[in-house]
Amino acid sequence: MPTPFERTWRALDNDSVWLKTLGMGLICLLLVGWLVWFVNGRVYVYEVSKKTSLEAVIAAHPVATRINGRVQKAHLELGRFVKKGEVLIELDAEAEQLALAMRDARVQGIKAQITALRPEIKSHQIALAAYRDAADLAFTESRAQTDESKAHSQFADAQMDARRNLLDKKYLSVEAFREAEAKVKASHASVKAHTANADRLKREGEVATDDRDAEIAKLKRKLAELEGQSLTEEAEGRSIQQRIDAHVVRAAIDGHLGRTETLRVGAVVQAGQIFATIIPNGDLHAVAWFASAGVGRIQPGQKARLRLDGFPWTQYGTLAATVSSVGNDPLADQVRVELTINPQSVPAIPVGHGLTGTSEIAVEHISPANLVLRAIGHWLTTRHG
Repeated sequence: MPTPFERTWRALDNDSVWLKTLGMGLICLLLVGWLVWFVNGRVYVYEVSKKTSLEAVIAAHPVATRINGRVQKAHLELGRFVKKGEVLIELDAEAEQLALAMRDARVQGIKAQITALRPEIKSHQIALAAYRDAADLAFTESRAQTDESKAHSQFADAQMDARRNLLDKKYLSVEAFREAEAKVKASHASVKAHTANADRLKREGEVATDDRDAEIAKLKRKLAELEGQSLTEEAEGRSIQQRIDAHVVRAAIDGHLGRTETLRVGAVVQAGQIFATIIPNGDLHAVAWFASAGVGRIQPGQKARLRLDGFPWTQYGTLAATVSSVGNDPLADQVRVELTINPQSVPAIPVGHGLTGTSEIAVEHISPANLVLRAIGHWLTTRHG
């Protein structure tokens, strides 16, 4: 029996050496493969955001009042589609409407006065023109009479000189000379009278014209005042109308009411108070907030993936996305990044405004060796600090 046992032991020993050699070879081969992968392989480095939400590309519009007031009507049904300009909230504007009615009454009264005043001014202007024509005609007639009396006076003077010569030669009696002298004096007096009458007519015409001009100017001033009052009242009316319009809150865009507050008739609201949000229809994008350390590492065009809170990624998968824009002004040590999503990457998820989740952006594609060296360097720097 010793001889067969010894042979068996030797055989087992030979088999063990062969297995050990094979095992060592496999281990070395795996180690070499791992080293090659460690040095030459490539892995993705991700920046992770835990605060990501899906939003409409066109920003949601808040529904808010611009003034304080009391609610008269409210049409804020959650989820209802509204069109731009549709009335959503009406506040009590009775006082402003009464003020507008009073203003309209004043405007009507002013316009009635203006309507009556314009033809009155026109008639005064026509009368003034006719009076000027008549005055000019009377003055011209008076001047003609003056000229005629001057001609008679000059003729009488000539006759007087001739009769004086006849009187000196004794060819004319003293009585005849006195008679001629009286006619000369009468002609001179007639000239003075006609001249004075012409001057009087001229002054009376000027005074009457000035009076009529003054009356027309007075009427024009009154018309200008009324027109100014009308413009003022119209401006006041526009101001009142703006205040009335401020009592009506309208939809600024088309969309669905995505958030609403309970608003009862008779409730008193404050200026700037938000009661609803209009979510516009259209494309969606993702808005993610990353640590400010990611500035420079995150660039437009990089690939990203989103995991939504309400849809476990192990069951539904992740949404594919691409970085579209990156902010460079950190807020509270975070930077805003906008992502263009591909809803078709996960058809089972009903993508919509307001969904939240997390996002990952592949910022680098480096070897594991560089990644380890970077981690060691970071650790040494932190430890030294």
